[in-house]
Amino acid sequence: MRKTIFTLIVTGVMLFFAFPGQAENSQKANSAAINNDSSIRPYRKNTWYWEYKGEPIMLIGASDRDNLWQWTGKVLTDQLDRMKAAGGNYVRNTMSDRNEGDTYAAKLLPTGKYDLTQWNEEYWDKLRFFLEETQKRDIIAQITLWDWFDLSGDEVYGRFKLHPLNPENNINWEPGTITNAWDYYGGSLSKNNQTVLDYQRRFVDKLISITAQYGNVLYNIGNESGLGPEWDNYWATYIKEAAKKQEREIYVTTMLFAPERTVRRVMKHRDIYSFADVSQNNQDALGPVGKKHWENLLFWRKMIALSDEGPMPVNNEKVYGQGVGNNTAAGTEKEAVERFWRNVFGGAASSRFHRPAMRDGGAWGWGIGLSERAEQTLRAVSMFLAEFDLFNAEPYEAFSTVGNSVDSYCMANIGNEYAIYFPGGRATVHLDPWIEIKKVSVKWLDIASLTWSEEQIMEAKWDNFDGTDWWGPQRILTLAPKDHRSYVAIVKVID
Repeated sequence: MRKTIFTLIVTGVMLFFAFPGQAENSQKANSAAINNDSSIRPYRKNTWYWEYKGEPIMLIGASDRDNLWQWTGKVLTDQLDRMKAAGGNYVRNTMSDRNEGDTYAAKLLPTGKYDLTQWNEEYWDKLRFFLEETQKRDIIAQITLWDWFDLSGDEVYGRFKLHPLNPENNINWEPGTITNAWDYYGGSLSKNNQTVLDYQRRFVDKLISITAQYGNVLYNIGNESGLGPEWDNYWATYIKEAAKKQEREIYVTTMLFAPERTVRRVMKHRDIYSFADVSQNNQDALGPVGKKHWENLLFWRKMIALSDEGPMPVNNEKVYGQGVGNNTAAGTEKEAVERFWRNVFGGAASSRFHRPAMRDGGAWGWGIGLSERAEQTLRAVSMFLAEFDLFNAEPYEAFSTVGNSVDSYCMANIGNEYAIYFPGGRATVHLDPWIEIKKVSVKWLDIASLTWSEEQIMEAKWDNFDGTDWWGPQRILTLAPKDHRSYVAIVKVID
């Protein structure tokens, strides 16, 4: 018996070394197994949204860091658990290393310099741990390849003088190979710097070889990219080809400073881009405040729908706004929460609160992160999504808001159900259901207390005297919250 076991072990070892590609083939087989209905992908019944594990999913989230993968152990898992408990299922993850204590990809030598030809395995182990923990919790990770802020300065936003990519800090690159962030990013292509391109390709190959093993990953080429279409399109094509070698189909976007330019670019290159990320619509500096924020989403959806390829998801991985608005570029916390809701009611596929300040005394806060207010919002949105069939509804404009303090926002599956978001303040909505109805049920979600009201039965009223057809009246539903706080009303047609 012992001899038989020994023979089997020896045979297995010999087979492993006799076929060195067997481990690689096994990895490919694993990724091929992932490349099925269980992976994140546009929802086949409504491609404005995503589906995961074969079910439609609205991506909502919040986190206290852009590069969550740089955290390890309990610090990371506690953050993921808190978000998940509040109803979140979506995080942003830049492959960034600009925070103090972050791990670099290159190996540090005893001399104090880095070797760019050798990886720091801790870097990739952290990424694997992050992907394992998010996948366990059914959390979708939107990974950003390049964040030029990593190298763009010496103080708040970057540390080029300290970074391994600075030729002064590695043993591989001659002085002057790159001198700043722009040399490393856009310059590698525009100046045909093969030394830098070779490193970048090797880095991306390694990244995709790991991320392709997971079905919960979306890809963004650049954070607030100003590097031009050549750069973005090159790397979008490159990572799709790299994933294809792993027998995986991946979904890619890029994010520009101007959200409308992002939409235009991805529409022009639907062969390489699968969705749009319009995060810059969610701030005061580059995006609008109030109803115009919602109207932008509706307009971009209209333009995308007119294209030959039709609808695609529109993501918002960053919703800006914090405090009373000391950072005037970001906006206020109140506006951040309302933007989050307006993204949902604007037919966006995702909405996530941006991180707070990176460190005490650092940059002004850009978002509320995974704060108590963010958790409360995630819970409220989750309660709404559990009661309303978002994936069969559309943003709806056949209503009017009466009041002088706020606007309201609506979605509808015409003739079946309607939802109205009241951000808070004095407002009454006159809802035109469009198809003539007589009786509906109405229930109210009190966002602050996270409670639903009892269902009420309501009859639609004629908007014109006696309801005679010759003058063309409509049946109208008049809805008003009981006070000036934030509410969501769900209206379901009975008769």
